[in-house]
Formats: sequence, C-alpha cells, structure tokens
Amino acid sequence: MFERSTMAVTALACLAIGGCASTRYPIAPTWSQTEGQAMSCDQLRSEAENSRQLQRRIEGIASGDPSALKERPRLYSMARPDADRAAEARLAGIEAEMQAKACPA
Repeated sequence: MFERSTMAVTALACLAIGGCASTRYPIAPTWSQTEGQAMSCDQLRSEAENSRQLQRRIEGIASGDPSALKERPRLYSMARPDADRAAEARLAGIEAEMQAKACPA
C-alpha cells in the first residue's frame, strides 16, 4: 500500500516538473484593423518594433538563448510555427496600416 502511494506521488511530481520544463513560445495578440485605425504613425512604428522584438525572442527561445526565457508569456503555444505565424500576421497587419496611412519609414 505504501509503495503504491509513493509511486503515485512520484509520478505526479514528474508530470508536474515535465510540464513546467516545456518550451513555450510567446504568441502575439491578433491584430485588429480597428485598433490600427485609432493609432498614430508613431504608435504603429512602436507596435511594429514590439512585433519584431517578439520575433527575435521566439528565435532566441528556439536556439536555447537563456535571456529569451527570462519571462513567461501570457499567451503562448507549445508549437513554434503557431508563434511564428501569429507574430508575422500581426506585423503584416501593422505594416499594412502604416502603408494605408502613408507613415514615413
């Protein structure tokens, strides 16, 4: 009886530790055209830079850079392609809005 409960506790601990050690890639929030229309060119440039930083962070996590792992993302995916697609889609939306507003580079 004692051995069975010890094994169960050990198994649960291993699962808990393994779940925390999984690679988590940050996901960019979905870009809203309405959100972009309300922003100035300076705000759009800032958002674009934030998206580029997120892309660099995803790349850093994938390459094992410890500084990229310094904080846990609020929105995340266990799959890098999902994170890449979300960051690219957000940046494309921001850049389209910048072009529509004729923001200087």
